[in-house]
Amino acid sequence: MSPFGSKHTLSRRVFGTVFTVAFAAIAVFTVVGSAFLQSNLAAVTRSELHDEAEIVAAALDSTTNDIAVLQRVEIENTRLTLIAEDGAVIYDNQEPAATMENHGQRPEVLQARETGHGSDERDSTTIGEVMLYEAVLLDNGQVIRIAQAQAGVLSILLSFVGPLLIIAAMVIVVSFFAARRESRAIIAPLLDVDLDHPKRNMEGAYAEMVPMLERIESQRQELKQQVRVLADNDRMRREFTANITHELKTPLTAISGYAELISSDMVVDEADVKDFASRIYREAGRLTALVNDILTLSNLDEAERSESDEAAGVLGSTEPIDLPRMLETVQQRLEHVALKAEVALFLDEHPAMVIGVPRLLDELAYNLASNAIRYNRPGGSVVLACGIDDDGRPFIRVEDTGIGIAREEQAKIFERFYRVDKSRSKARGGTGLGLAIVKHAAAFHGATISLDSEPDCGTRIVVTFPVQVLPSVAVPTDGR
Repeated sequence: MSPFGSKHTLSRRVFGTVFTVAFAAIAVFTVVGSAFLQSNLAAVTRSELHDEAEIVAAALDSTTNDIAVLQRVEIENTRLTLIAEDGAVIYDNQEPAATMENHGQRPEVLQARETGHGSDERDSTTIGEVMLYEAVLLDNGQVIRIAQAQAGVLSILLSFVGPLLIIAAMVIVVSFFAARRESRAIIAPLLDVDLDHPKRNMEGAYAEMVPMLERIESQRQELKQQVRVLADNDRMRREFTANITHELKTPLTAISGYAELISSDMVVDEADVKDFASRIYREAGRLTALVNDILTLSNLDEAERSESDEAAGVLGSTEPIDLPRMLETVQQRLEHVALKAEVALFLDEHPAMVIGVPRLLDELAYNLASNAIRYNRPGGSVVLACGIDDDGRPFIRVEDTGIGIAREEQAKIFERFYRVDKSRSKARGGTGLGLAIVKHAAAFHGATISLDSEPDCGTRIVVTFPVQVLPSVAVPTDGR
Protein backbone atom coordinates (compact mmCIF):
# COMPACT_ATOMS: atom_id res chain seq x y z
CA MET A 1 0.00 0.00 0.00
CA SER A 2 1.23 3.48 -0.78
CA PRO A 3 2.37 5.54 2.22
CA PHE A 4 0.18 8.33 0.93
CA GLY A 5 -3.11 6.40 1.25
CA SER A 6 -4.94 3.73 -0.75
CA LYS A 7 -5.77 4.15 -4.42
CA HIS A 8 -9.47 3.74 -3.69
CA THR A 9 -9.39 6.47 -1.05
CA LEU A 10 -7.72 8.86 -3.47
CA SER A 11 -10.21 7.91 -6.18
CA ARG A 12 -13.09 8.71 -3.85
CA ARG A 13 -11.50 12.03 -2.96
CA VAL A 14 -11.00 12.96 -6.60
CA PHE A 15 -14.54 11.87 -7.39
CA GLY A 16 -15.93 13.89 -4.52
CA THR A 17 -13.94 16.94 -5.59
CA VAL A 18 -14.98 16.68 -9.24
CA PHE A 19 -18.60 16.07 -8.36
CA THR A 20 -18.71 18.88 -5.82
CA VAL A 21 -17.15 21.37 -8.21
CA ALA A 22 -19.38 20.29 -11.10
CA PHE A 23 -22.56 20.32 -9.02
CA ALA A 24 -21.67 23.67 -7.48
CA ALA A 25 -21.06 25.10 -10.94
CA ILE A 26 -24.41 23.74 -12.16
CA ALA A 27 -26.23 25.11 -9.12
CA VAL A 28 -24.69 28.55 -9.46
CA PHE A 29 -25.36 28.59 -13.18
CA THR A 30 -28.96 27.52 -12.60
CA VAL A 31 -29.64 30.18 -9.96
CA VAL A 32 -27.97 32.94 -11.95
CA GLY A 33 -29.63 31.77 -15.17
CA SER A 34 -33.03 31.61 -13.53
CA ALA A 35 -32.67 35.13 -12.17
CA PHE A 36 -31.53 36.37 -15.58
CA LEU A 37 -34.38 34.56 -17.35
CA GLN A 38 -36.96 35.86 -14.91
CA SER A 39 -35.64 39.40 -15.32
CA ASN A 40 -35.85 39.21 -19.12
CA LEU A 41 -39.31 37.64 -19.09
CA ALA A 42 -40.52 40.32 -16.69
CA ALA A 43 -39.14 43.05 -18.95
CA VAL A 44 -40.85 41.58 -22.03
CA THR A 45 -44.14 41.12 -20.16
CA ARG A 46 -43.98 44.65 -18.76
CA SER A 47 -43.43 46.04 -22.22
CA GLU A 48 -46.40 44.08 -23.59
CA LEU A 49 -48.62 45.18 -20.70
CA HIS A 50 -47.59 48.79 -21.30
CA ASP A 51 -48.67 48.61 -24.95
CA GLU A 52 -51.93 46.81 -24.11
CA ALA A 53 -52.73 49.38 -21.40
CA GLU A 54 -52.22 52.22 -23.89
CA ILE A 55 -54.52 50.52 -26.42
CA VAL A 56 -57.26 49.86 -23.85
CA ALA A 57 -56.96 53.43 -22.55
CA ALA A 58 -57.30 54.82 -26.07
CA ALA A 59 -60.43 52.71 -26.60
CA LEU A 60 -61.98 53.90 -23.33
CA ASP A 61 -61.21 57.56 -24.08
CA SER A 62 -63.14 57.23 -27.35
CA THR A 63 -66.29 55.76 -25.80
CA THR A 64 -68.88 56.69 -23.22
CA ASN A 65 -69.65 53.11 -22.12
CA ASP A 66 -66.42 52.04 -20.48
CA ILE A 67 -67.74 48.84 -18.93
CA ALA A 68 -69.16 47.58 -22.22
CA VAL A 69 -65.80 48.11 -23.90
CA LEU A 70 -63.91 46.33 -21.09
CA GLN A 71 -66.27 43.37 -21.20
CA ARG A 72 -65.47 42.90 -24.86
CA VAL A 73 -61.68 43.02 -24.29
CA GLU A 74 -60.16 39.54 -24.34
CA ILE A 75 -56.53 39.39 -23.19
CA GLU A 76 -55.44 35.96 -22.00
CA ASN A 77 -54.28 35.68 -18.39
CA THR A 78 -54.68 39.40 -17.91
CA ARG A 79 -56.65 41.23 -15.26
CA LEU A 80 -58.46 44.48 -16.13
CA THR A 81 -59.44 46.91 -13.41
CA LEU A 82 -61.15 50.29 -13.84
CA ILE A 83 -60.62 52.66 -10.91
CA ALA A 84 -62.65 55.82 -10.22
CA GLU A 85 -61.10 59.13 -9.26
CA ASP A 86 -61.75 58.44 -5.57
CA GLY A 87 -60.05 55.01 -5.80
CA ALA A 88 -63.19 52.93 -5.85
CA VAL A 89 -63.14 49.95 -8.18
CA ILE A 90 -65.68 50.43 -10.97
CA TYR A 91 -64.92 47.22 -12.88
CA ASP A 92 -62.72 44.10 -12.54
CA ASN A 93 -62.83 41.13 -14.88
CA GLN A 94 -61.94 38.60 -12.15
CA GLU A 95 -63.59 39.84 -8.96
CA PRO A 96 -66.92 41.61 -8.17
CA ALA A 97 -66.12 45.32 -8.03
CA ALA A 98 -68.35 45.89 -5.05
CA THR A 99 -66.34 43.53 -2.85
CA MET A 100 -62.95 45.00 -3.67
CA GLU A 101 -61.16 47.48 -1.44
CA ASN A 102 -60.25 51.01 -2.47
CA HIS A 103 -57.30 51.10 -4.92
CA GLY A 104 -56.57 54.80 -4.68
CA GLN A 105 -53.30 54.26 -2.76
CA ARG A 106 -51.84 51.59 -4.97
CA PRO A 107 -48.38 52.69 -6.19
CA GLU A 108 -49.16 52.28 -9.87
CA VAL A 109 -52.43 54.22 -9.49
CA LEU A 110 -50.74 57.09 -7.64
CA GLN A 111 -47.98 57.21 -10.26
CA ALA A 112 -50.52 57.19 -13.11
CA ARG A 113 -52.41 60.14 -11.57
CA GLU A 114 -49.13 62.08 -11.28
CA THR A 115 -47.45 61.27 -14.61
CA GLY A 116 -50.21 59.71 -16.69
CA HIS A 117 -48.63 56.24 -16.58
CA GLY A 118 -47.65 54.03 -13.66
CA SER A 119 -46.16 50.58 -13.14
CA ASP A 120 -45.36 48.32 -10.24
CA GLU A 121 -44.23 44.78 -9.41
CA ARG A 122 -45.43 42.97 -6.30
CA ASP A 123 -45.30 39.49 -4.92
CA SER A 124 -48.44 37.54 -5.47
CA THR A 125 -50.12 35.43 -2.87
CA THR A 126 -49.32 32.57 -5.18
CA ILE A 127 -45.98 31.11 -4.13
CA GLY A 128 -43.16 31.76 -6.58
CA GLU A 129 -45.03 34.36 -8.69
CA VAL A 130 -44.99 38.13 -8.99
CA MET A 131 -47.70 40.44 -10.32
CA LEU A 132 -46.80 43.08 -12.91
CA TYR A 133 -49.08 46.18 -12.98
CA GLU A 134 -49.43 48.84 -15.67
CA ALA A 135 -51.84 51.78 -15.12
CA VAL A 136 -52.91 54.64 -17.50
CA LEU A 137 -54.79 57.82 -16.58
CA LEU A 138 -57.93 58.33 -18.73
CA ASP A 139 -59.19 61.67 -19.95
CA ASN A 140 -62.13 61.54 -17.49
CA GLY A 141 -59.80 61.15 -14.47
CA GLN A 142 -60.35 57.43 -14.08
CA VAL A 143 -57.47 54.91 -14.20
CA ILE A 144 -57.37 51.71 -16.19
CA ARG A 145 -55.01 49.07 -14.78
CA ILE A 146 -53.80 45.89 -16.44
CA ALA A 147 -52.12 43.16 -14.37
CA GLN A 148 -50.57 39.85 -15.24
CA ALA A 149 -48.90 37.11 -13.17
CA GLN A 150 -45.26 36.44 -13.96
CA ALA A 151 -43.30 33.38 -12.86
CA GLY A 152 -40.72 34.24 -10.20
CA VAL A 153 -37.19 32.87 -9.71
CA LEU A 154 -38.46 30.12 -7.39
CA SER A 155 -41.01 28.95 -9.93
CA ILE A 156 -38.37 28.85 -12.64
CA LEU A 157 -36.01 26.93 -10.36
CA LEU A 158 -38.72 24.41 -9.52
CA SER A 159 -39.30 23.92 -13.21
CA PHE A 160 -35.63 22.97 -13.54
CA VAL A 161 -35.76 20.21 -10.90
CA GLY A 162 -36.27 17.45 -13.42
CA PRO A 163 -33.49 18.52 -15.80
CA LEU A 164 -31.20 19.15 -12.82
CA LEU A 165 -31.69 15.62 -11.54
CA ILE A 166 -30.86 14.23 -14.95
CA ILE A 167 -27.77 16.43 -15.21
CA ALA A 168 -26.72 15.44 -11.67
CA ALA A 169 -26.98 11.77 -12.55
CA MET A 170 -24.87 12.37 -15.64
CA VAL A 171 -22.33 14.32 -13.59
CA ILE A 172 -22.10 11.47 -11.06
CA VAL A 173 -21.40 8.93 -13.76
CA VAL A 174 -18.90 11.15 -15.59
CA SER A 175 -17.22 12.17 -12.32
CA PHE A 176 -16.84 8.56 -11.26
CA PHE A 177 -15.00 7.49 -14.38
CA ALA A 178 -13.03 10.73 -14.57
CA ALA A 179 -12.02 10.34 -10.94
CA ARG A 180 -10.81 6.79 -11.52
CA ARG A 181 -8.75 7.84 -14.50
CA GLU A 182 -7.33 10.97 -12.84
CA SER A 183 -6.62 9.24 -9.52
CA ARG A 184 -4.64 6.54 -11.31
CA ALA A 185 -2.64 9.19 -13.13
CA ILE A 186 -2.12 11.19 -9.93
CA ILE A 187 -1.20 8.25 -7.73
CA ALA A 188 1.20 6.64 -10.19
CA PRO A 189 4.23 8.77 -9.16
CA LEU A 190 3.29 8.30 -5.49
CA LEU A 191 3.19 4.51 -5.82
CA ASP A 192 6.67 4.60 -7.33
CA VAL A 193 8.18 6.36 -4.31
CA ASP A 194 10.84 4.25 -2.62
CA LEU A 195 11.02 5.51 0.96
CA ASP A 196 14.29 3.67 1.48
CA HIS A 197 15.87 5.74 -1.31
CA PRO A 198 13.78 8.94 -1.72
CA LYS A 199 16.39 10.73 -3.83
CA ARG A 200 15.95 8.20 -6.63
CA ASN A 201 12.36 9.40 -7.14
CA MET A 202 13.03 13.15 -7.27
CA GLU A 203 13.63 13.27 -11.02
CA GLY A 204 10.19 11.92 -11.99
CA ALA A 205 8.27 13.21 -8.98
CA TYR A 206 5.92 16.17 -8.84
CA ALA A 207 7.62 19.44 -8.01
CA GLU A 208 5.42 19.65 -4.92
CA MET A 209 6.78 16.28 -3.76
CA VAL A 210 10.45 17.28 -3.88
CA PRO A 211 10.51 19.11 -0.49
CA MET A 212 8.73 16.16 1.10
CA LEU A 213 11.18 13.66 -0.40
CA GLU A 214 14.09 15.83 0.71
CA ARG A 215 12.64 15.93 4.20
CA ILE A 216 12.20 12.13 4.21
CA GLU A 217 15.80 11.71 3.07
CA SER A 218 16.97 14.12 5.77
CA GLN A 219 15.00 12.22 8.40
CA ARG A 220 16.44 8.93 7.10
CA GLN A 221 19.94 10.28 7.50
CA GLU A 222 19.12 11.59 10.98
CA LEU A 223 17.69 8.21 11.96
CA LYS A 224 20.76 6.43 10.57
CA GLN A 225 22.97 8.80 12.53
CA GLN A 226 20.92 8.21 15.68
CA VAL A 227 21.12 4.46 15.15
CA ARG A 228 24.89 4.75 14.76
CA VAL A 229 25.09 6.88 17.88
CA LEU A 230 22.95 4.39 19.80
CA ALA A 231 25.12 1.55 18.55
CA ASP A 232 28.28 3.45 19.55
CA ASN A 233 26.76 4.24 22.93
CA ASP A 234 25.84 0.62 23.42
CA ARG A 235 29.33 -0.45 22.40
CA MET A 236 30.87 2.13 24.72
CA ARG A 237 28.56 1.04 27.53
CA ARG A 238 29.58 -2.59 27.12
CA GLU A 239 33.24 -1.64 26.87
CA PHE A 240 32.89 0.65 29.87
CA THR A 241 31.23 -2.10 31.88
CA ALA A 242 33.94 -4.57 30.88
CA ASN A 243 36.69 -2.07 31.67
CA ILE A 244 35.16 -1.16 35.04
CA THR A 245 34.86 -4.83 35.90
CA HIS A 246 38.49 -5.41 34.94
CA GLU A 247 39.81 -2.28 36.65
CA LEU A 248 37.89 -3.01 39.85
CA LYS A 249 38.75 -6.67 39.81
CA THR A 250 42.51 -6.10 39.62
CA PRO A 251 42.96 -4.15 42.89
CA LEU A 252 40.29 -6.21 44.65
CA THR A 253 42.07 -9.41 43.66
CA ALA A 254 45.36 -8.04 44.89
CA ILE A 255 43.86 -6.84 48.16
CA SER A 256 42.07 -10.14 48.68
CA GLY A 257 45.23 -12.14 47.92
CA TYR A 258 47.48 -10.14 50.22
CA ALA A 259 44.90 -10.16 53.00
CA GLU A 260 44.44 -13.90 52.67
CA LEU A 261 48.17 -14.51 52.93
CA ILE A 262 48.36 -12.40 56.08
CA SER A 263 45.25 -13.87 57.70
CA SER A 264 46.39 -17.45 57.06
CA ASP A 265 49.74 -16.81 58.82
CA MET A 266 51.59 -17.67 55.65
CA VAL A 267 53.55 -14.44 56.05
CA VAL A 268 55.38 -14.51 59.36
CA ASP A 269 58.18 -12.08 58.75
CA GLU A 270 57.26 -8.63 60.09
CA ALA A 271 58.91 -6.90 57.15
CA ASP A 272 56.85 -8.96 54.71
CA VAL A 273 53.67 -8.16 56.65
CA LYS A 274 54.44 -4.45 56.40
CA ASP A 275 55.21 -4.83 52.70
CA PHE A 276 51.91 -6.62 52.07
CA ALA A 277 50.04 -4.03 54.15
CA SER A 278 51.66 -1.29 52.09
CA ARG A 279 50.56 -3.03 48.90
CA ILE A 280 47.04 -3.40 50.26
CA TYR A 281 47.03 0.30 51.10
CA ARG A 282 48.19 1.26 47.57
CA GLU A 283 45.61 -0.99 45.92
CA ALA A 284 42.88 0.39 48.20
CA GLY A 285 43.94 3.91 47.27
CA ARG A 286 43.85 2.97 43.60
CA LEU A 287 40.41 1.43 44.11
CA THR A 288 39.17 4.56 45.90
CA ALA A 289 40.48 6.82 43.11
CA LEU A 290 38.79 4.64 40.52
CA VAL A 291 35.46 4.73 42.35
CA ASN A 292 35.70 8.50 42.78
CA ASP A 293 36.43 8.97 39.07
CA ILE A 294 33.50 6.73 38.13
CA LEU A 295 31.18 8.73 40.40
CA THR A 296 32.42 12.00 38.91
CA LEU A 297 31.83 10.76 35.37
CA SER A 298 28.40 9.46 36.33
CA ASN A 299 27.45 12.87 37.75
CA LEU A 300 28.79 14.63 34.64
CA ASP A 301 26.82 12.30 32.37
CA GLU A 302 23.66 12.94 34.36
CA ALA A 303 24.22 16.71 34.23
CA GLU A 304 24.71 16.58 30.44
CA ARG A 305 21.56 14.53 29.85
CA SER A 306 19.35 16.47 32.24
CA GLU A 307 18.15 20.04 31.76
CA SER A 308 17.27 20.50 35.42
CA ASP A 309 19.49 22.39 37.86
CA GLU A 310 19.30 19.52 40.37
CA ALA A 311 21.52 17.23 38.28
CA ALA A 312 24.12 19.97 37.86
CA GLY A 313 23.84 20.83 41.55
CA VAL A 314 25.22 17.40 42.49
CA LEU A 315 28.57 18.48 41.03
CA GLY A 316 28.70 21.54 43.27
CA SER A 317 27.82 25.22 43.13
CA THR A 318 29.40 27.61 40.65
CA GLU A 319 31.55 30.51 41.78
CA PRO A 320 34.40 32.72 40.49
CA ILE A 321 37.63 30.73 40.34
CA ASP A 322 41.07 32.33 40.28
CA LEU A 323 42.95 30.15 37.74
CA PRO A 324 46.52 31.13 38.84
CA ARG A 325 45.76 30.23 42.46
CA MET A 326 44.15 26.97 41.39
CA LEU A 327 47.20 25.99 39.29
CA GLU A 328 49.51 26.79 42.21
CA THR A 329 47.47 24.38 44.36
CA VAL A 330 47.72 21.69 41.67
CA GLN A 331 51.49 22.24 41.43
CA GLN A 332 51.91 21.84 45.18
CA ARG A 333 49.92 18.58 45.20
CA LEU A 334 51.95 17.12 42.33
CA GLU A 335 55.42 18.28 43.39
CA HIS A 336 56.34 14.98 45.02
CA VAL A 337 54.99 13.01 42.05
CA ALA A 338 57.04 15.14 39.64
CA LEU A 339 60.12 14.84 41.87
CA LYS A 340 59.80 11.06 41.95
CA ALA A 341 59.43 10.96 38.15
CA GLU A 342 62.39 13.35 37.75
CA VAL A 343 60.19 15.85 35.91
CA ALA A 344 60.45 19.61 36.45
CA LEU A 345 57.11 21.30 37.08
CA PHE A 346 56.81 25.00 36.13
CA LEU A 347 54.11 27.66 36.31
CA ASP A 348 53.36 30.31 33.66
CA GLU A 349 50.44 32.12 35.21
CA HIS A 350 48.64 35.27 34.16
CA PRO A 351 45.51 36.79 35.77
CA ALA A 352 42.35 34.96 34.70
CA MET A 353 39.07 34.03 36.32
CA VAL A 354 36.35 31.58 35.35
CA ILE A 355 32.82 31.08 36.67
CA GLY A 356 32.58 27.36 37.31
CA VAL A 357 32.48 24.43 39.72
CA PRO A 358 35.75 24.52 41.71
CA ARG A 359 35.99 20.75 42.16
CA LEU A 360 35.52 20.04 38.45
CA LEU A 361 38.03 22.62 37.27
CA ASP A 362 40.51 21.43 39.88
CA GLU A 363 40.15 17.85 38.60
CA LEU A 364 40.49 19.09 35.03
CA ALA A 365 43.79 20.85 35.73
CA TYR A 366 45.04 18.09 38.05
CA ASN A 367 44.35 15.30 35.53
CA LEU A 368 46.05 17.19 32.69
CA ALA A 369 49.10 17.91 34.82
CA SER A 370 49.20 14.38 36.27
CA ASN A 371 49.07 12.84 32.78
CA ALA A 372 51.79 15.20 31.57
CA ILE A 373 54.05 14.00 34.41
CA ARG A 374 53.08 10.33 34.08
CA TYR A 375 53.83 10.14 30.34
CA ASN A 376 57.02 12.19 30.49
CA ARG A 377 60.69 11.21 30.54
CA PRO A 378 63.22 11.53 33.33
CA GLY A 379 64.68 14.99 33.00
CA GLY A 380 61.61 16.27 31.18
CA SER A 381 59.44 19.21 32.09
CA VAL A 382 55.78 20.21 32.44
CA VAL A 383 54.46 23.77 32.20
CA LEU A 384 51.13 24.72 33.74
CA ALA A 385 49.89 27.98 32.22
CA CYS A 386 46.80 30.12 32.37
CA GLY A 387 45.68 33.54 31.15
CA ILE A 388 43.37 35.30 28.70
CA ASP A 389 43.83 35.00 24.92
CA ASP A 390 43.51 37.76 22.31
CA ASP A 391 39.75 37.18 22.08
CA GLY A 392 39.24 37.75 25.80
CA ARG A 393 38.75 34.06 26.61
CA PRO A 394 40.34 32.48 29.70
CA PHE A 395 42.43 29.36 29.11
CA ILE A 396 44.39 26.63 30.87
CA ARG A 397 47.40 25.23 29.01
CA VAL A 398 49.50 22.18 29.89
CA GLU A 399 52.70 21.46 27.93
CA ASP A 400 55.10 18.58 28.43
CA THR A 401 58.20 17.08 26.84
CA GLY A 402 56.91 13.53 27.11
CA ILE A 403 56.38 10.62 24.75
CA GLY A 404 53.76 12.44 22.67
CA ILE A 405 50.67 11.02 21.01
CA ALA A 406 50.42 9.55 17.51
CA ARG A 407 48.01 11.36 15.21
CA GLU A 408 45.76 8.30 14.79
CA GLU A 409 45.35 8.04 18.57
CA GLN A 410 44.70 11.70 19.32
CA ALA A 411 40.93 11.38 18.78
CA LYS A 412 40.77 8.45 21.23
CA ILE A 413 42.69 9.69 24.24
CA PHE A 414 39.59 11.27 25.80
CA GLU A 415 37.75 7.96 25.74
CA ARG A 416 37.27 6.15 29.01
CA PHE A 417 40.00 3.70 30.02
CA TYR A 418 42.02 4.49 26.90
CA ARG A 419 45.77 4.58 27.46
CA VAL A 420 48.36 5.71 24.93
CA ASP A 421 51.18 3.58 26.28
CA LYS A 422 49.37 0.30 26.84
CA SER A 423 52.54 -1.67 27.51
CA ARG A 424 53.39 0.44 30.55
CA SER A 425 49.94 1.70 31.56
CA LYS A 426 49.85 -0.16 34.86
CA ALA A 427 53.33 0.90 35.78
CA ARG A 428 52.46 4.53 35.11
CA GLY A 429 49.39 4.29 37.37
CA GLY A 430 46.18 6.22 36.93
CA THR A 431 42.62 5.00 36.47
CA GLY A 432 42.31 5.58 32.74
CA LEU A 433 39.43 8.01 33.36
CA GLY A 434 41.36 11.24 33.85
CA LEU A 435 41.10 12.62 30.31
CA ALA A 436 37.47 11.48 30.04
CA ILE A 437 36.76 13.61 33.11
CA VAL A 438 38.68 16.49 31.48
CA LYS A 439 36.52 16.25 28.34
CA HIS A 440 33.22 16.22 30.23
CA ALA A 441 34.28 18.89 32.72
CA ALA A 442 35.27 21.17 29.83
CA ALA A 443 31.96 20.52 28.07
CA PHE A 444 30.08 21.25 31.30
CA HIS A 445 31.71 24.70 31.40
CA GLY A 446 31.21 25.36 27.67
CA ALA A 447 34.97 25.12 27.04
CA THR A 448 36.78 23.68 24.02
CA ILE A 449 39.87 21.47 24.03
CA SER A 450 42.70 21.69 21.48
CA LEU A 451 45.47 19.12 21.24
CA ASP A 452 48.87 19.47 19.58
CA SER A 453 51.21 16.52 19.84
CA GLU A 454 53.87 14.55 17.97
CA PRO A 455 55.43 11.26 19.03
CA ASP A 456 58.63 11.86 21.04
CA CYS A 457 58.07 15.62 20.82
CA GLY A 458 55.74 16.20 23.73
CA THR A 459 52.12 17.30 24.01
CA ARG A 460 50.34 20.63 24.31
CA ILE A 461 46.69 20.71 25.50
CA VAL A 462 44.74 23.97 25.77
CA VAL A 463 41.31 24.28 27.41
CA THR A 464 39.67 27.54 26.30
CA PHE A 465 36.62 28.89 28.14
CA PRO A 466 33.97 31.27 26.81
CA VAL A 467 34.29 34.97 27.55
CA GLN A 468 33.33 35.35 31.19
CA VAL A 469 30.79 37.76 32.67
CA LEU A 470 32.22 38.17 36.15
CA PRO A 471 30.62 39.80 39.18
CA SER A 472 31.91 43.17 40.29
CA VAL A 473 34.98 41.83 42.10
CA ALA A 474 38.45 43.17 41.55
CA VAL A 475 40.73 40.67 39.79
CA PRO A 476 44.11 40.32 41.56
CA THR A 477 46.98 41.70 39.51
CA ASP A 478 49.68 39.61 41.16
CA GLY A 479 48.16 36.22 40.28
CA ARG A 480 46.78 35.70 43.80
